[in-house]
Amino acid sequence: MRPIFRQAALTALVALGAASIAAPAAWAQDDHRGERPTPDQIHARMQQMHAAHEQQHAADLRTILRLRPDQEAALTAFLQSHKRPQGAGRPGERHGPGGGGAPAPLTTPQRLDEMARRDAEREAMQKRHAEALRTFYAALSPEQRQVFDALQRMHGGGDRPGGWGHRGFGGMHGPMGGPGRPGGPPPRDE
Repeated sequence: MRPIFRQAALTALVALGAASIAAPAAWAQDDHRGERPTPDQIHARMQQMHAAHEQQHAADLRTILRLRPDQEAALTAFLQSHKRPQGAGRPGERHGPGGGGAPAPLTTPQRLDEMARRDAEREAMQKRHAEALRTFYAALSPEQRQVFDALQRMHGGGDRPGGWGHRGFGGMHGPMGGPGRPGGPPPRDE
């Protein structure tokens, strides 16, 4: 190789090496320009997104089913039946004295009582939802019922888990279930 080309190649390699060292430092500075959101800000943003999704879902039902004004109360009751009562936490949320900090340790009988309480709450919520669904369905015309039934089948309702109020493809125990769960892959042998 000629000396002039060797010099140019060496200069290019040095410049490339310097740029590769400087680039991550510049990218790292870009990542910390703004303040990171607090957990409360993230939670508030998630609640806003969830509320927007619920509003869109209600609007879609009104459009698809072509609901009349006299059916609005039944739709509202049906949609409200999916919501947790005000002040109720997520299942399993328990904290020590003062309401904050780490969960209080439970004995086995206490854990069994907690599971029974959650099961009773879940059953009561399912009964409320079923009653609201029956009321809403009764308010629909025969054509609207036909469309609603088709929507239920498309969303995994009917004979298999899923449908309105369940997450994912086929609900929690549908095709996207976890290891060892119905619809999920078999459990791994460890």
